[in-house]
Amino acid sequence: MISFKEFNEKIRRKILYIHENAEPNIPVMGLFGLVGFPLFHIVWAYIFPQKFESLELRLLIAVLSIPWFLHDHLPQRLKPLFPLYLLLSIWVMIPFFFCFMLLKNEWSIVWTMSTIAGLFLMILLLNDWRLITLLTISAYLTASLSVWLIDGHIGFAHFQLEYIPIIAFGIVGSIIFSHRTQIANQTKISLLHSLGGSIAHEMRNPLNTIVNAMGSLQSILPDKPRTKNVEQQYTLSRSGLISLHNVLEENTETVLRANKIIDSILLSMQGRSVDPASFKKNSVKNSIFNAVSSFSYSSQDDRQLILVNSENDFDFFGDKDLFIYVLFNLLKNALYYKDKPGFRIVISTGKRKTGNTVTVRDTGPGIAAKNIERIFDSFFTSGKKEGVGLGLAFCKRVINSFGGEITCRSKEHEWTEFTIKLPRYDSPESEQLKRQVLQTKNILVVDDNQANRLIASKYLAEWNCRITQAENGAQAISLLSKKKFDLVLMDVEMPVMKGDEATRRIRSGALQSSFNSRDIPIVGISALPEHEIRRKTLGAGMNGFIPKPISKNALQRIVEQYFFTEQTPAALYSTETALEGTSILVVDDNLTSRKYLGAILERMGANVSQAENGQEAIACLERKDYDVVLLDMEMPVLNGLETARKIRDGSCFARFKSFRDIPIIALTGNTEDNDIALTRESGMNAHLGKPVSREELLKTLSFWLAK
Repeated sequence: MISFKEFNEKIRRKILYIHENAEPNIPVMGLFGLVGFPLFHIVWAYIFPQKFESLELRLLIAVLSIPWFLHDHLPQRLKPLFPLYLLLSIWVMIPFFFCFMLLKNEWSIVWTMSTIAGLFLMILLLNDWRLITLLTISAYLTASLSVWLIDGHIGFAHFQLEYIPIIAFGIVGSIIFSHRTQIANQTKISLLHSLGGSIAHEMRNPLNTIVNAMGSLQSILPDKPRTKNVEQQYTLSRSGLISLHNVLEENTETVLRANKIIDSILLSMQGRSVDPASFKKNSVKNSIFNAVSSFSYSSQDDRQLILVNSENDFDFFGDKDLFIYVLFNLLKNALYYKDKPGFRIVISTGKRKTGNTVTVRDTGPGIAAKNIERIFDSFFTSGKKEGVGLGLAFCKRVINSFGGEITCRSKEHEWTEFTIKLPRYDSPESEQLKRQVLQTKNILVVDDNQANRLIASKYLAEWNCRITQAENGAQAISLLSKKKFDLVLMDVEMPVMKGDEATRRIRSGALQSSFNSRDIPIVGISALPEHEIRRKTLGAGMNGFIPKPISKNALQRIVEQYFFTEQTPAALYSTETALEGTSILVVDDNLTSRKYLGAILERMGANVSQAENGQEAIACLERKDYDVVLLDMEMPVLNGLETARKIRDGSCFARFKSFRDIPIIALTGNTEDNDIALTRESGMNAHLGKPVSREELLKTLSFWLAK
């Protein structure tokens, strides 16, 4: 049974909701009432005279319209009262007034049409069929009583039965369409609220991790200087320096993981499936350890509530960060009930022939049997007040994208158990996913022997890879200048240009291309003795080698290594003074971003200038020559796209002559294909997604500066 207090609160929220929906139109309706009601007195009293007309009543309505008209300028103390005033005044202004005039004019055609028009306005304004029905019926009854008290009778001289279906059809139809529009708008708003809530919720964990990391950095660094002595020196131990770099690397990875989660949530909200392009071979034991150790606990005691039993380690094919996100969600949901006596969470793994499993079991309050079937539905929550109901739905989408499934069992008041079933790494499901990934991979096979090229291409084609062939190193360089490849199989001994010589040219960054081919994995192929192949291939900068004749197993190992295995590539650039003497212009309206990029670039030896927007950037280029421009996309005054177009046009410069050639690199958080295409169309050379890593920044700058 609902209490009076709860009923009162429900009514209050309803009134506020109605006011919120009507708010954009309130001043306009106020102006309409203030001017329209007196003006129409002239129309119905003198131009098209009616049986009954009342200037006094119209002036009263006009007075009631004044607060509507002044809605945006009402004193702060009166604004909380306006939602209630809105309902009371609209009842007088529309249904009562029009019903009263309709009855006083004995249902004339003019006032029948006017009443229908007035009710349509109210329907558009209020968007609540129950309230509209209540206001209309009560207003008609009150108007009828008023007319009977004034005249002693109610006249129907002009009333026709045909009016009833017409009025009913118009009003009911308007209410239905208005209600459907309202539901659609509420759904959109709910989606936006849920999306915002979900992203904000998922950001708390990485942000808390970063906050903790800042505390770690402060504990490692010497105390902040409190004197003005600029000569004072500070020392940092070797272990302290290593710890600093470890903390920074871990938190860079945390931020990149958070960005991936946000991108995945946005794709999920658009109804698109998880992209398998980032899927790799992962150890479930390592993934569970990373999730449990990096989860942002509200207190140290929370970590002690989790027991991990991962003796049955196994590999799965999927995205490590998304899998960790799934575990984060399950931990977060379970820890909500940590205050229950005897609460525990047990994470365990199992290996079976039909598929491997990860089980997360907690001793919380359990889930009611009627809710188990709906637990993975979007926007469904059970037992939590602040949940938006997207976490488990997205978890299911992620696990399904790995070819697995997630299920839930529970005993109310005792326990809940989530079981994640993942295909074995060598299962048909995982192989199918690999083929799906390999469909997007471009592989260049370079060999002067056609038979060797055909054999390698045949094996690679069986895995759905896209193959291009070249007869020598010169052809390979020409192809790499025009097209982006994911892997090169390079014969070492060839006429025209040998494979090792071609590799050196590729690694030098001398290719005239819009693609950065400097880091592409290159695997040498040769019939030479192993020690000589090793010397030639690794000396030239190749990543590895396979002997001739090429075998299917050897190629399969290469594909596994470079497409499906997490690996740290060998550094191809020196991080010491890598950009020595270069001049770089950083354009970004965010001061923190400019300082961050400036610090990184200056440590690499670059001379850095800064600009807050595109207009300042153009002025900087006119004053001084730069080697490259890093250009943010979203800026006031002149955004990135407009700035790039103006630079390439060159008409804004009198001194600066390199406007067509200077490399311009876009910096933006939008990494969709359409956004990248827009940067290219505007004349930019490359695109880096924020937050940009130090390595990616260095590789991109080295490539374009070499050109």
